[in-house]
Amino acid sequence: MSLAQTLIDPDLDQLAATFAASAVQDASAALRAWEDGLAQLDAPMREAAHRLAEARLAWPARLALNATPEGSVVLRQWAADRQQRPALPRLPFLSQRAAYQYCASLVQQRGSRQAANALRQGRLLVLGLRRDTSTLVNKGRGSYDDHIVVLNGWQRRGSVAFFPGNTEPSAQYAHRAQLKAGKPIDDRYKGVAFKKASLVAGEDVNADGLKDAGRLRAGTYFFKEKPDGFLDARAFRSTENQTVERDTDGDGRFLLNDAARIDSKLVGRTMYIHWGGADNVPVVNTWSAGCQTIPRNHYGSFLSAVGRNPSFFYVLIDGQ
Repeated sequence: MSLAQTLIDPDLDQLAATFAASAVQDASAALRAWEDGLAQLDAPMREAAHRLAEARLAWPARLALNATPEGSVVLRQWAADRQQRPALPRLPFLSQRAAYQYCASLVQQRGSRQAANALRQGRLLVLGLRRDTSTLVNKGRGSYDDHIVVLNGWQRRGSVAFFPGNTEPSAQYAHRAQLKAGKPIDDRYKGVAFKKASLVAGEDVNADGLKDAGRLRAGTYFFKEKPDGFLDARAFRSTENQTVERDTDGDGRFLLNDAARIDSKLVGRTMYIHWGGADNVPVVNTWSAGCQTIPRNHYGSFLSAVGRNPSFFYVLIDGQ
């Protein structure tokens, strides 16, 4: 690696470890060296470095930082960052190391303690990076504008593999798109070709007579292979009941003003990870009524990355 690359692609893990250790001795000097080390990074990678550093800080280092004005500001900033959606990266990354460290920082900050420990141990983990997208996009067929990331893929500790993905339902399965007298029940769904699944997708959580589309709520879930697969291919199912957000006003978005939006009882374990329609065809369709889907032309590579009969933590994150 050249000197120029070293300056813009530093080892964030090493920087974080050095900062955490040196902050105990001289917090102000540690902060100056820390800022110098990150000066040439773009915003997503700077944020990743901060997440890694915070995860490494022991109490003596926190106490030392909090005793200085600049250190207390940094600690408050890190606490506030946990409440914000992280900036999603521009792909591709400069290096595999940068990609892995960026993803690891999100798991350390946003994943459960068990998921973070699994990652430190080099175990397989899948990360979902979601961009908010209307269920009505692409005439209700969905969009692969999210990322599904496999960390520590099949017998490859420290590996990272990105796949296009979808983590939101498509309006084609929505009750509101169902035709009544030749028109969709909800006029906003005009142009959406209703596609009846085994049942109309969703649950009527606000008792207005219409089933509400749902998406998996950001958080940590544990998945295993679904023994009978799904849609004639291998698929993966949560081992515990899941929590979803509901679009109760039918505007295609999952927002805080959706009444009774959090549903932790009715979805069960039905939000799978499975293949969807290809993304290299003229008309893209994600095949999702709420599941996490990966295009069929990328799905073989995804299956190779997770290996045979895997079990893994799935950490889903809302980004921006």
